[in-house]
Parts: sequence; structure tokens; C-alpha cells
Amino acid sequence: MASVTSLGLHQPTALQYAIQEQLLPENPPSSLYDWDITVDHTIDDQGEDELLVTEDTVIWSRGRIFRKCFGFKLEKEPITQALLTYFPNSEHASDIQGNGTGNKRSQSHGNESAFSKALVVFLKTQAHVYFLNGTSHVVHMPFEVESACAAPQGVIIQRKQRTDNGLAASLKFPRVPHNSFISNQLSSASIRSSQQSTFTTETLGKPKALPIRLSSNLDSLWDAPEDKNGSQWPRLVALTDPLLELGLVVTEPDRSIGRKTGRGLDKSPNFLDRAEEIVHIEEIPRRQNHKKYKEKLVLAVTVNRETCMYTIWKLTYIPHGDSFIHGKNPTQKMTDRRRSSMQPGLPSGATTPLHPNFRESFGVPLPGKRSRKSEKLEQNDKTLQNLESSLGIDKDSGVTRRTSRRVSSMLARADLSASQERTAFAEQSQISSHPNARRDTSYGSHRGRGSGAVSGSSFTGTFSHGVGTHLEAPVDSLLEELRAGGDFEGFHSMGLDDHDFDGLAQEVLFTRIHTIPVDNSNVRYSLSKQPARTQCKVFCLAGPESVDDDHNRQQVLVGIQDPMEKRLQLLTLHLQSGKAQSTPSSDPVRTLVTFGQLRRAQNVIDSCKIVDGDISMILVLSESAEGQRELSIQAPWTQLTSITLPPRLSLANPRTLDHHGSLVKREVGIRRAVTPIIGEIAGLRHPKSRGVVDILDEETRQHHQIRIQLQPSAPRVLKVLNVLRSTLPTSSGERLIATWWGIIAWLQRQGADIADIEWSAIVIQVLSIYLALGFDNATLPVDITPQRRSRVFLRSSSGARFDSGDWDAMIKYETSGSSTHPPWVENKGWQWMLEEEESSLTMFQPSPGRDNMNFLSLHTKYALTYLSSSDGDAACGSDGYLPTSSSHDHITRSRYAQDIFLALHLLLEEQKLDTTSSDASSPGSVDLRAVLLQVARWLKWHEWATSYELGMPLDWQEQGPESSALSLSLTPTEPAHWNVFDWIRTSLSHEPNLSAFVPPIRSVMLYSVVPRTKMFEDLFQALSLRSRTPTGFVEAMYQSGITPIILESLPEYVLVPLQDAIAQCQPSPPARWPKELLHLVDRRDVGSVLAGSKIRVRSTNVLAPTHNASWDFNSLCQNAMDYNDAPSDDVAESDKQAVIRAIFKEDRRLDETKIMLNTTKPRMMRLDPHPNWTEPHYLELQKEMVTRLANNTLSIPAGRGLMNYGLRFPLLTQKFHINGFVLNCTVKPNNVTVGVDKSLFTEEKIAWAFFHSGVAGGLSISRQAKGIDTSWVLYNKPGNDLSNRHAGFLLALGLNGHLKGVAKWVAFKYLTPKHTMTSIGLLLGLAASYIGTMDSLITRLLSVHVTRMLPRGAAELNLSPLTQTTGIMGIGLLYCNSQHRRMSEIMMSEIGHVESEDEEEPLRTECYRLAAGFSLGFINLGKGTDLKGLHDMRISEKLLTLASATKKAEHVHILDRSTAAAVAAIALIYMKSEDHIVARKIDIPDATLQFDYIRPDILLLRTVAKHLILWSEIEPTHEWIRRNIPLSYHSRLQPASNSSDYSSRGPLNSTHLPFLAILAGLCLSVALRFAGSGNLKVRDLLLFYIHRYYSQCRMASPKASFDDRTVLVTARMCLDAVSLSCATVMAGTCDLEVLRYLRSLHSRNDPDTTYGSHMATHMAMGALSLGCGTQTFNTSNLAIASLLVAFYPVFPDSVQDNKSHLQAFRHLWVLATDPRCLVTKDVSTNVPVSLPIGIRLRGSPEEEARMTPCLLPPISDILSIRTISPEFWNIEVNLEAHPEYAEAFQHSQALYLRRRPVGDSPFGTTMLSLGRQGGLGSPLSADTASQPLEWLFDRVSALRKLTHAERSIVLDRGVGGPDVSNSAVTAVDARLVLEDVVKTGNRDGLLGLKGLFEWNQWRARKMQEDEKERGRESGEEREGMGMKGTEKGIVSVPRWSGEGWLRESIVETLKGGVWLAGRE
Repeated sequence: MASVTSLGLHQPTALQYAIQEQLLPENPPSSLYDWDITVDHTIDDQGEDELLVTEDTVIWSRGRIFRKCFGFKLEKEPITQALLTYFPNSEHASDIQGNGTGNKRSQSHGNESAFSKALVVFLKTQAHVYFLNGTSHVVHMPFEVESACAAPQGVIIQRKQRTDNGLAASLKFPRVPHNSFISNQLSSASIRSSQQSTFTTETLGKPKALPIRLSSNLDSLWDAPEDKNGSQWPRLVALTDPLLELGLVVTEPDRSIGRKTGRGLDKSPNFLDRAEEIVHIEEIPRRQNHKKYKEKLVLAVTVNRETCMYTIWKLTYIPHGDSFIHGKNPTQKMTDRRRSSMQPGLPSGATTPLHPNFRESFGVPLPGKRSRKSEKLEQNDKTLQNLESSLGIDKDSGVTRRTSRRVSSMLARADLSASQERTAFAEQSQISSHPNARRDTSYGSHRGRGSGAVSGSSFTGTFSHGVGTHLEAPVDSLLEELRAGGDFEGFHSMGLDDHDFDGLAQEVLFTRIHTIPVDNSNVRYSLSKQPARTQCKVFCLAGPESVDDDHNRQQVLVGIQDPMEKRLQLLTLHLQSGKAQSTPSSDPVRTLVTFGQLRRAQNVIDSCKIVDGDISMILVLSESAEGQRELSIQAPWTQLTSITLPPRLSLANPRTLDHHGSLVKREVGIRRAVTPIIGEIAGLRHPKSRGVVDILDEETRQHHQIRIQLQPSAPRVLKVLNVLRSTLPTSSGERLIATWWGIIAWLQRQGADIADIEWSAIVIQVLSIYLALGFDNATLPVDITPQRRSRVFLRSSSGARFDSGDWDAMIKYETSGSSTHPPWVENKGWQWMLEEEESSLTMFQPSPGRDNMNFLSLHTKYALTYLSSSDGDAACGSDGYLPTSSSHDHITRSRYAQDIFLALHLLLEEQKLDTTSSDASSPGSVDLRAVLLQVARWLKWHEWATSYELGMPLDWQEQGPESSALSLSLTPTEPAHWNVFDWIRTSLSHEPNLSAFVPPIRSVMLYSVVPRTKMFEDLFQALSLRSRTPTGFVEAMYQSGITPIILESLPEYVLVPLQDAIAQCQPSPPARWPKELLHLVDRRDVGSVLAGSKIRVRSTNVLAPTHNASWDFNSLCQNAMDYNDAPSDDVAESDKQAVIRAIFKEDRRLDETKIMLNTTKPRMMRLDPHPNWTEPHYLELQKEMVTRLANNTLSIPAGRGLMNYGLRFPLLTQKFHINGFVLNCTVKPNNVTVGVDKSLFTEEKIAWAFFHSGVAGGLSISRQAKGIDTSWVLYNKPGNDLSNRHAGFLLALGLNGHLKGVAKWVAFKYLTPKHTMTSIGLLLGLAASYIGTMDSLITRLLSVHVTRMLPRGAAELNLSPLTQTTGIMGIGLLYCNSQHRRMSEIMMSEIGHVESEDEEEPLRTECYRLAAGFSLGFINLGKGTDLKGLHDMRISEKLLTLASATKKAEHVHILDRSTAAAVAAIALIYMKSEDHIVARKIDIPDATLQFDYIRPDILLLRTVAKHLILWSEIEPTHEWIRRNIPLSYHSRLQPASNSSDYSSRGPLNSTHLPFLAILAGLCLSVALRFAGSGNLKVRDLLLFYIHRYYSQCRMASPKASFDDRTVLVTARMCLDAVSLSCATVMAGTCDLEVLRYLRSLHSRNDPDTTYGSHMATHMAMGALSLGCGTQTFNTSNLAIASLLVAFYPVFPDSVQDNKSHLQAFRHLWVLATDPRCLVTKDVSTNVPVSLPIGIRLRGSPEEEARMTPCLLPPISDILSIRTISPEFWNIEVNLEAHPEYAEAFQHSQALYLRRRPVGDSPFGTTMLSLGRQGGLGSPLSADTASQPLEWLFDRVSALRKLTHAERSIVLDRGVGGPDVSNSAVTAVDARLVLEDVVKTGNRDGLLGLKGLFEWNQWRARKMQEDEKERGRESGEEREGMGMKGTEKGIVSVPRWSGEGWLRESIVETLKGGVWLAGRE
């Protein structure tokens, strides 16, 4: 049943390397190294991995090639074991762990990167894990590793027992009463052993071997076995991930023994008996048709050498957070209890306490007294309590699994070393896992009294501490809390409490399947030291599909080979899907494993599993009683076959890549061989795939590699065999392959002259099946013995035998089978041979005159001869096993004859559905058809015979009369003829008839034999259940398993209808479709909004986005040419540049803004000389002007920070450049550069300008930038002296959240020097990074910088008031939205603090109090209506009193500083609360007289506060503003229609200051309400008032009175506020109308304009171009609050002014930014493209149209966004149906679009193909303009008639994306193939075309029906014109419409071609 080939000597691949590197000596004996080969049968693409392990080195080879060497000399520990296994990749680890099964490699097709292969090397105390893809880890083991076994995920580790003293304690002394003093020294181990060794008759038959050692003498009688089974650790643990801790291997408790041991037992996790040793783990592959199994099956085998039993277990991975215990008891909660001074586990009561652990002295410490060691541990407990608090573990809160593991590991690593003190820990009570062993009985809890027969350690449910010692483990105090939320509910009832693995999670569950006795006839002392894994060999064999029984149970064989005993035990397991009783209802379908028969075979020296393709067998080396050895292959489902080794075993491997010496030597080496002697075979080693195995020579210890071929090497033969196996009954199906091998052997014995012996054998087998029906001898050919031909053969070096001079012999080998010519003749390159001359048809015919019998005649003779032989008689004779043989009844024989024929016919038809199937891989269309034709003639099935004849090639010879005339004596009835194309045609065009059904045999055939027929069967079944719309069609295709790869290999006439449906769904696939369905219609771009940065761009375009910085061309050139002039501060990353260019492609507005906000180039100014001025006077005026302009320049960075926000990704290897200032000016008209007086602008005098410059630089770094960490920040730190620029830089990093990744100790490094600016920047930055987190360390950091937060009596802080102001504000940010009472109290007290008179520089300035007010507002942001625990503080009343009530005269000047703070706090606390009472109280006074007592800025603030509270009532209208202005000022308010002249009402004076402030407050309120909206109506309203203020400021005259100057100052303050308001509304739009005003304000240079006014203008310019148009503001509570802080309307008078408001707070606008710039990108090139989109907003019936890139409205207001482009596939992102999209938009605002392939609407596609442009800057135009392959269309005749559109399809390279292959089938390919079909006139092709034409007619009918239906629907819609109609119109269902995938005109041309061919 097999053929055997010698592959030569087999040595380790790396042996030569190891010898060269002197790791091994020359010719090393095999004892010096271990050699292991791993073959992964479950994964096809992995080769074999080979490990060579020496004492301190592991060498890994793959595929017989050396790959890597790992040395461990430095570790000074020997290598215990090395193995290969799979671990989860770090990014997938959590998903895999959560899933709960470890067998996820099955999903590797969908998610290839979930698991990675890794090498694990175990040393004595550590494991080194090397992932083969590069990463490595070291895991320290808390014990010594004895052995390990690879599992599907991770590795199962076996701990080494400390001592092997297995002496039963019962041998040492007799049992004693409990209250005897001697019993106190009994160890729990001895008690258990003595219990188990009580006398029973059970063991009389099988006396156990006792390993008594000679060294045990009476002196040691009283010694307990030193920690008999090692420490408290279980013997087996699991490592499932090198980044996690060790996991526990647990088993389910034995339910056969009742609940004897008290309550809670069932819930206790249970460890395997510590005597169990792991031997083998294997994953059983499940077959395709077992899809309903949710889990794969993993079997594990252990051996227990104490009980002498093998146990087979089912291994499952326990999902995290869900233990295998079924019901957790939530009510059972452990309370903290006082530690008992009694030892845990010590019963208290009347009797003397039984001491469970024996010490070396007789005396026992008194229960009430602890030993010194214990006191030391008590201190450890305190230490651990501190550790616990620092880890933040709450008493009551549960701890996550990972935490619990991590904590325990810290302790385990520290405490679990193999120290002698381990013996102090008690022996954990173990329940034997053998069912016959008795379980310890519980005799009460350890708090109960010890009564009954025995007392000691037990598994009880009532322990609150486990069995322990009189020493408490130091783990207790920490893990006490973990028990509340640990992994097991049963921690308290496990008996584990004081042990080291308390916090470890249960990872692996072993469920017992069956146990087998070892039955050793002798006791092996020497082997007890070796791991059991090396003492026996285990393999698992999955039975073939055909042996599954009636219950659909899969058979699995577990083989255990015991080499010492020469015994092989085989246990049969049955796998079945079913509902397990014990499984939770959530996952009801589980694999149930039941055990069947146990077989034993004696005298088996060795055995192993060999696998060849789908066939698995057991190779057995057996020995007879006489000592003769024999090799055989066998399995329960097939017959035993002896293996004969080849006559010579080669001593060289001819297939190796190694080259040793010269060619001559090599030839000689290849020929060297030895004659094998089976008696000298010592064993079988290294079984690999494809039946390769090593046989070990007993004498030389050499490995000879042989290949045992079990299945046909030709795929086409295998397919036929599989069809026969699945058709025939199980009993005969499995014997078919043995018969096939028998026929091959028979043919070889016959010396038959055959070209392809495998194909000939299968043909003879098929013919024999039918000849077995019986035949009429009269019709037999005259001579049925085929002649043997004797020739003189020449031998070639390859060993093939043929006559080189015989043309006929060559033809015979080239055209094997029934073919008339070699397959290569049909290739295009050889077609001329068939076309040119008639004689070519006879070229490959045998020469006349020779006695050449054709293939079928010859094989008919062979078949007849075979039947008359003894081999044939066994199969087909009167006792034959074949169902057509005469031993069966008439009905059975005819039924199987018919079934086999139909099954082979189905296989033939299956080939037609795959255009890629070649004759080599499939039974060629001619070969199999010829065989079936022969059989059809024998059966007298004329319709079938005619059909096959029509399908034969033209030059096919008619068969000789002798073979076709044969008459069978039993002919089954002829079934209806079935053709696959007829079937598809009728099923698609809805005309079912007989041929519309698949032959009934299909139901029993395997899915894998005819997969495509099965797919179409499922497709038509699914279509019959749903409407035949394109959507239904595509969903049915997906349901039936059709994938894009299958579509590409379907014949064109079948493909067109499927592609038609896909083409209809492609433009707008339904939103509900999953990813796989979108993949089927080639629309993977639809879900790409979620993919964001996950899309891998393979193009080498410069514009590929990445968050890793890189130099682009532009930056490089700038740095080379222009470094000092314009460093890269303002240059965005390249992909952002492309977007920014696209946004502002119409004009240069952004460039203009950049020029205005640049501080690195000298500014231009004009000063025309007056004729009367002298030269010195002119120069003096120039100096004066330049100095004034310098004031303007210094305020620019505040605005530049807004403009460049978030555009850069810094290079981590370069220092980040922060710009300074160029204050020189070029004065026109003379073009003279005038400098400033340096003494006026020293660093100290303009510190804040440099601070703002640092902030601007830092804010240009994107939030998404990677690598901004501790080292990078310190790398950018200036030398020893801290600078103001770096201080601002730190604030910027904090605002962007980058300080979260910086180590906390860096803060102390910066704060220690007490550099004021650095302290301000760092503290505020840290608070912004940790906003709302209430982080305790940051709180402490801020508190030490605020006097008020220090404890009473603390020394005064030597800190600047500005630092303390920052500290106060930082607390507000850190506790944002927390409603923290203590912090609220502090802020409240600081706002209203009344201090003593005598302070020169009071700390609590207005600036400080304002910060406290803002801080109080942030802490309680928008919580005015729900103040929770703050009601009794009366915050509102106090704040309102400070804000609006009259104050005591003596305190009025102090409390006036608090007014602004109180108003700001009220505004933030009651924001958007709509509380009219508070709004009325904070509003401006009703009486105009009261205005005289209130500062204008406070009036402005109170106006803003009122309207922030009444948020929803703000309206952007003049009417609303008029309503909210006091009546007395209505006359000043000019209607919008009038011109703005003031003559009618006279000039403004100081009585109008309140009017100006209130109006500005109203404008600011409107701006905050519509921040970032880009609303033009709001803009126009604000511009109207800007114009009014602007005119007022322009009217200033130098001779103005004090009153006029007062008006001017207030008007300027209001102008600043209103210009900022206008920019806030239009943020990010760079609106030209607003920019015109701001540009005019920027150019101011009069002496009256302050630094703060310039700052406001520049901030407005920055906000207008926020993020260069890529960002805007939002209107969340935090955003509005931060905008109010940043744009606080009181601006500084000079650079260093911080009286009213700290300048650092001006940058808090960052917290209000919102990245809402939608970018559409071409997925194939990643280039931004500009196209129209439609946006539907909530509550708005109309769709808003915009062009991308563009700023979107607030995401929360958007219902859906859709693209409208003829060039790209359109996407609709429905945020209502998919809320997750809104979240995805926060991370990536890119929509990735795919270009449409050029379709077939003639005009549009022709235009597109003639003038297709690339992206925005048309970077693709050069690529697409000149196509280098255009000439092809004119030269190739078939391509000449292609239209423009079709030509562009052929040349289109821009379609698709990075993941789209170039092989996707197109309509042009289909057209060319179908035209070729018409020319050749192939019968199957014409049948297919008939189906295509009928489909086309069906589609046309369907389109007409759809048109009528649509007309009817639109009529109904017009009748009911309500909202329903519009809703209906929104969702369009794809229908059959427009052109098909293949144009109508092409189909008509094809029809014409067929008609003409018919005429001819």
C-alpha cells in the first residue's frame, strides 16, 4: 500500500556548523547533542523547523537551511530543553486572551498576525523566549524546570520535584491516637500517605513498586520527607504569553466522589496530582465540514508514575475574567479580620493541637507565641501594606486579572526561590486524580474542633485561611484584598491562601477523558530521574472523513508507545458536537469526547505516525518471538501492509543543497549505498510530512531517511480516488487506496509498458468496478493478454528508462492517457503546429505498421487480466469487497454502479467551472471523459455516450470495436443527462426542469471533492429564498462562499451574471453590509473612515502620511540654503502641506497671513521725510517708529501659535528650533535698515515675548507626534540656565498632552532652580496634560507652589506671585469637572480673601483672584444646577455678593479685585444652565446711575456671564442686541440699514463707556455661542460692530481731552474683544472680509496702541487661520471656558504686564480646538483629492454642499456625509447608524476613496480616459498623460477594435488601492475570451454562451418590471408629498438598470457571431 524511496543519510542540518564553530568535536556521538524536528501540519506555509541543542547552545534551522545560533555560556546554567511554540503578538494578545480558546491559529487566514512562532529555551531557573521575527524576552522561573511541552498557545511547564523521596510515610511508623504527643510531629504529607495506604484488597493483584533507598536508616525515621513534593506550587504551570505571568493549570474536580469535604468544594479550583507528568500535547485538526464546532480540540497526555496510569485530557484555555467555575457567589465577602496568633490549619479544642508540619525538634512552638522568623514576616506585612497603598489597591474594589498576576509575580520573584525556608510552608492537600484513589475526608474547618478519625489538611469550603504553617506568608497582607476580586471565587476554600501562586490566574483547564494503566512488568529505577516525556512516545491520529460514523463522530486515535516494554497502546476517541451539560448557555456547542476501544500490541519495538497529504497511518516496527523484525503500516480503518525497504539505502542525500567537494566526489557519494537489514533497525525517528521518516541503524546509530508514499503523487489521480472513496460505503472506500497500490504492484510484476502508472492504475480500477458487474464472454476481445515489449533501454543520469531512438515511445510518454496530442501543443506558442498543415493532426499518432493498441483498448485488456488474477478476485470476485462485485445483491450493485458513474461525471463537470485547472492537476477533460465514454457504451447509456463523443477533440480516434462491443450482464437504468452549464442557465433564468437539480449522489459527496458545484447549489438555494435584486444576488453569493479569488477563475459565461449583480451594487452598497461583503463587491474603501492610519500605503509617494517625522525635499532645501533666514518652524509636514494648499488654492490669503505673523525677517515701514526736518530729527523719528513697531512685533508669537497649531512632526534626532525676534526694520523710501536700542529689549524686559515664542514653537507639534518623551524633552533643554523660550515650550507640550509621557522626576529637575517662567510653563503644562484626572502627584506638585495649600504654620514660600497664580489655575484644570469640595473651598476663600493693609506687594492681586475664580469655575464646570455636596458652602450667594453687591468701605479697594473673579466663576459654574434667577442677578444693573460705580470691563464680563447662562437664547441678530442694551443707549444703536455717521447723535463721551462695554460683551457672547461655526450671518453682524469700533478708534486726535482719551481706551479694549470674537466664529476659515480688518489693525503703529491690543489682533489673525485651516473651535463646556480664559477681554498694557490676567493663560484656547477638516484621499496614492461632498445636518431637511478639503460643522450636528464624484466610488458615512464613525473622526479626518474603474457609459468614460487627471496638484498627470503601451492597440489585431473606454480599462493603473492586485478580471478580458469561444466553437463554450444570452433577456425583462414599479412608486410619492416621500427617496436600493457589466452591444455581437457560425 505504499512505495518506499531512500533519501540517504540524515544528519542535523546544523551539525557541520556546530563542528566548525567548535561547539561539538569532530564526529560527535549523539549523546552530546539533542536533535529535534518540528513539523507544523496545521499550517501549510511553514517548513520544518530543526533544533540542535548542545550543553549551552541552541541552533535553529528551517527547511534544511541553518538560520540562527543562540549561545547561553554567559548564563552559566545548562540548557534543560528547547522547543518551538506559538505566542500571541503583543497587539493581539488581549483579544486572544479574552476569547478564551488558545487555538486561534485557525483564524490565521483572517488575521495572519495574531500568533507568532517563538523558540523557548529553558535553563535551570529561567526561560529565554526568542520570537522568530526578532523580539526576545527573558522569563525568570520561580522554580527549577524539569520538562516542558509546546501547546497551541504557549507552553506547559513541568516543575522539578525538590526531592524524589517517594517513601510512603506509613512505612516509617504506625498510626497513633490524635491526642498523643507524637502526633504533633506528623506532617500532613505523612497523614495523607498513611490514609491512602490503609489495607485494602484492591491492590493485591497489582503490588506497587516501592522505591526504598538503602540510605534510609532509622536515624532518619523521624524526618519528614523534605518537602515531599517540592514547594506548594502545582507540578504543571502554563506560560501563554512571555509578557504575562505564569498561569495555573487546573482541572475540574472529580464529581464522581460526592461532596464529602464540606461546602464550596465544587467551586474550588483543583490542581492535577503532583505526580502527573506532562508527556504530549497535540491539536487535532478539524475538517472543513465540521464548521459548527466553535473550538478546536487539543489533547494532552500525562503519566502518573506513582499510580502507574496514563491520562488523556482535553486541554482548553480559560478566558480571562471568566473562570470555569460556573456560579460566583457575590454575597460571600471577606472582611478584614484580626490575624490569629494560632497557626492556620490548627484545630483548637479539647485535644492537643495537631501540628500539620514537622520540624526537626520534638518541641512545638506554643500556639500563642510566634517564632522570630514570624516577627520578621510581620514587618514584611507592614511593608506590603505600604506597597499595597502605593499601588492604589482599594480594600473593597476588585483588581483586574493582569494586576493580580503582576502583583503576585513581584512577590513570587522575590520569594519563590528554592530556599530552605520553603519547608515551613505546609503541604497542600492534593486530591488524587485517579478515580480509584480515595479523597481525603473533611473533618471540620480549621476554626472548628478536630474530631473524627483524622484531622489535618483538607479541601474544605470553610477555611478562611488555607492549610499553612505557624509562619504566615508575607503575601497575605497584600493579597487579602485581591481575594475579593481575584480570579477564583474559591480562594478561601482552596487551601492555597498562604501560598505563592495566590494571585496567578487560571490559564489552562485540563478535563479528563480517560485513563489507561501503564502495566509495567518491571520497576525501572534508573529512569525515575528522567522526565517521563523522554520515556514514552505519544502520537494522535485523526481518522479519515469516510470513517465518521452515523452520529457524525470523528475518530481520533491516541497511540502510546512504551519502548522499554515494547508495547503500543491505541485508544480510540470519538469527537462529536453537542450541548455539554455543564457549559454555560452562552456557548452551547462544544466538542464532546467519548472514549472507545483500547487496543494493545505487544512486541512493538517502535512506532510513529506518518502523514502523507490527507492520509495518516501508523508505522510500526515489530519483533516476532524468534527475534525477526518487520516494518508495517496500519490503522484501524484500513488493512495492514508490510513495508519492504528498497534494495539499497543511499549514503548521500541527493536532494540536499549542501555541496561537499568536487563534482566527481559528489557523483561517487551519491552512488554510495548500503543494503538494509531489517533486523538491524533500532527505531523510528523524526517523522515529517509527505511520509518522510528516519530509520535508526542499531549498529552504526546512523539515521537513514526514507520516504513512504501513501497517496498518489499525481493530483488528478488523487481527485478520482477521493470521489470513489466518498461514493462507496466506508468499509470498501478505505480499502480502495490499498487496491490501487495493489494494481500498481501487479502492473510492475506484469512488466507493463505504461507511461503514467498511477493514472493507468486508477483507470484499471474504475474499469474493474464495472467489469465486476459481469460480462458476456462472447463479446470479449480475442486476445486479452497485453503484450510486453522488450527494448534495449539507454539509462540517463536521472534514472528514467526510455528508448532514445523511438519516436513512438516519446509520443507515448508525452501524450499519456487518452489524449491525442501533448498538452503543451494547446498553448498559444505551439498552435501553429495544429493550424498550418493537415499532417499535424497525424503527427502524434502512432506509426502505421506497429501493433499500437489505443489507450482504452489496452487498459480494458489489463482490467480483464487483473480480474482473473488473485488480487482482482479479492476485490471484484465472488467474495469481493467492492459493492459491484457478485457477492452483493442486484439492487446494491446497480445502485453503486450508477452512483460511481454520476460522481465521476460531477468531477468532470466541476473542472469546467475552474479556468485554472490544468491537465496535470485535474483529470484532463479528455482522459476522464474517454473512460466515462467507454463505461457509458458498456452500460448502453446512449445519451451520455453521445454527449461525451461530442466533447471529444476532433482528432480523437474512434475506439477499436473489441473494447466498445463488450456487453455487461447487469446494466443499471440510465439517469437523465446532466450538464453543469445547462443547470446554471436554467437556475439563473428561472425555468426549472429536470436538469435544474444536481444528481442525487451530490448529497453524499464530500464538500472538498466538488466545491464549486456545491457553491452554485447553495447560491441557487439562497436565491430561491430571497428577491432577485442585485443586493439579494450578491448576498446569496457571499452566503454560498463565493470569494473574489473564485470569481477570477470562473469561466466568463458564468462570471458575467455574477459580475452584473456586483456592478449594480458597487456604486452604493447597503450600509448594513459587513466587511467581507464589501470585499466581494470590491468596495473595501467603504469602511476606511475607521481604518484611518491602518491603511498601508505601498506607493513610494512623498506624500505618504506617517506620524514618524522625516525630512521632505522642501525642508532639506530650506535648511541647506536658508537656515538662518526661515528655519522650519512654520513648515508643516508634507501631507499637511498638500491639504493646506488644497484648502487655499484659489488665492494667497494664507501666505499673506504667514508673512504678517513672521518674526524672523525685518519688517517694512514707510516714513516719508518732511522738507522741514533735519537729518538728525528724521533719524530720531525713524528710531522712535521702529521702537514702537518692535512692540507690535513682540506680540506676534501669540497669534503664530494659533496659525501653526498641530502641523509638525519633529525629527527626534534634531533639536527643535524656536524662533527669536528680528526687531530691525527696513524704512522706505530709502530702504535703510534701522535697528532698535538693544538696552530697551533685553531678555529680562521682554521675557513674556520669548515665552510666547516658545509656546508658538511647541504648539506647532502635532498631538499625534510620536516619541515626545523624557529623553527628547531633556535633549531640547537648554544648558544649565533655564530660558523663557524653553519655559513656553514646556507649556505647549503640556497643552498638547505630551507631558503625560514624560517621567515625573523631570518636573523636579525643572522646578528646583525656581526659575519663575519655567515653573509657570511646567506647572500649567502638567495640569493641562492631566486635566480632569485629579492625579495625586501633580496635586502635590501644584500644592507646594501655593501658600494657601500649605499646612498651617508652614514657612512662607519664597516664590513669585505669578507662580502661585499658576498653581491655583493648575488645580482648577487638574480637578476640572470633579466638583471637589476641598479644592472648591480653597478657591472660594482665595477669591474673597481680605488681607491686612500693610502688604507692600500683596499676593492676592486681581490676576491671582481671577485665576482662583476661573479655577473654581473649572472644578464645577456647568454644574450650577447640581452642586451635589457643595450646597452648604453657599457658593452662589457668596460669589453673587462679591460680583454685584455693595461692599464695606474699608475693604472696597481689596474686594474690587475679586469682582472679575466672582463674575468669571459664576459664568463657568452656571454655563448653559438656563437659570434665569442667577442670570438676572449677575446681569448689569437696571439703573443707569449704577454704571458709574462699575468698571467697564466688569460690565463686559457680567454681560458675557449672563448670556453664557442663558445659552440657548442667544440670537445673532441686531434685534437681539437691541433688546439686551439698556434703553437709554438705544439711540446710540444705529440700525443696520443706515450709514454709520455720528453727526446726528454727537460724539461719544465718558458717560457712554458702559454702552461700549455692554455692546462688546454681547458680541463676545454671540461669538462664543457660534464659535468655530463659520456662520456668515454671525460674521456679518460682528463685522458691522467691528466697523463701528474701528471708526471710533480711527477718530483719535493727538490733542484729545482726558475724557476723549478715556473713551478711546475703552473703545480699543472693545475693538480687541470684538475682533477676537469675529475670528472665533470664523476660526480656521481665513475669511477675507475679517482678514481685511485685521490686516489694517496689524499695521497700526501709533503711540496709543498698547502691546495687549497688538496681541489681541495677532491672536485674532491666528484664530482666523487656526492650524492653517485644518482646525476650528468647538462649543463644549470646556471649550467655552478655555476660550473665555484665553480671550479674556482685558489685555496687558506692556510686555511684562500681568496685573489683571496672567499672560500664560492666553494659550488655553488649545483645549477648545477641534480637528474637523475633512480630507478625501485617493487610497492608491494617498494623495488628497478635491471633490464635492453633501452634508446632512440634524433637524435640517436640506443637504449642504462643500468641496473637500473643508471644515465640517460640529460632528454632533451631522447626520451623514456623502461624497459626490463621478471619478471615485462614492461613500456615505452615516453617523446616526454608525456612532463609532464619530469616534473615528476624532482620530482621523480622512476618507479614503477608490477610483472608479472606467465604466461603460460611452461619453463619460471616454472623456475620463482621454483626460484623466491625478490628485490636487495633479501629481499623476505625468504618469497618465503618456501611456507607453498605446502602440499595442494598433499592432495586435484582437485589441484594435477596443473602444477608448476599453483601452483605458486595459491601461488603468490608478484604479483600486494598495491592496488590489493587478489580476482582477475586467470586462475587456471577458469580451476577448467570449469572442474566442465563438471562433473555436467549443461545445461547452457554446452552451455557456446560450446561458449568457438567456440571462441577458431575463435582465432586460427585470429592468422593464423595475421601471414600471419605480414609476408607480413615484406616482404614490407625488400623491402623499409628506416627509415619508423624502425619506423613501434617501435610501435607494440597487436595482437592475443601465448597462450590464458586459455591454449590450458586445452581447449582440456575440449572438451574431454564433448565428453566423451556425449558418456555416
